[in-house]
Amino acid sequence: MQAPTSSVSAGGYVRRTLTSSAGAKLLMGVTGLLFYGWLLLHLAGNLAVFAGRATENAYAHFLKATPELLWGQRVGLFIVVVLHIYSGIRLAGINRRARPEPYASPRRWRAASFASRSMALTGVLALAFILFHLLHFTGGLILPAHYASVPTDPAQIPDVYGMVVNNFAIPWVAIVYIVGLSLVGLHLSHGVWSATQSLGLNGKKWTPFMKTLGLIMGVGVAALFILIPLAALTGVLKP
Repeated sequence: MQAPTSSVSAGGYVRRTLTSSAGAKLLMGVTGLLFYGWLLLHLAGNLAVFAGRATENAYAHFLKATPELLWGQRVGLFIVVVLHIYSGIRLAGINRRARPEPYASPRRWRAASFASRSMALTGVLALAFILFHLLHFTGGLILPAHYASVPTDPAQIPDVYGMVVNNFAIPWVAIVYIVGLSLVGLHLSHGVWSATQSLGLNGKKWTPFMKTLGLIMGVGVAALFILIPLAALTGVLKP
């Protein structure tokens, strides 16, 4: 007797899983954690500014001189962000169809943290900040007069250190980055915990721990990034 065959192909199973609520949560969690991992690497490079002009400029020069690394991580990051946004929109649509009417009682809404209630808003604002950052430091389209980094050493390596410090010494620029990074931190503080839930780290043992860890990881990475514009604005970092 021939064994019954499944009417659902492997591709169909994957497609059905990713378009379900659980699949959308899983995709959002995985892409969120990948983005957080990239942020840590980006943070390590940015904090080189505190080691001085030579160190920061050498780091920036290394990236420019290694286009396969620079563009590889840019393309990978773009894919991760697009998939994260897609899964968020998909999940919101699934939830809206499952519960077309708002809760009659606000009790459950109040039980959620502010970070979880504002995930959609902080996500949109964080994306707007990231686009501003790309136009500012990557593309040089915002404050182009401050983008040009004149080489300051015999090797003719561009003075990225001076560009960063001079830009952050402008009060409104520093404020935009401090506010934007705070929004990213708020989004991450719930997002890290939510991502680990999607990967199965939940329950009485894990949930309180991961909530606390997510808060520390989100606020911590934002605070370390904020140190840079604060240091330039207050004169700790000299041009």
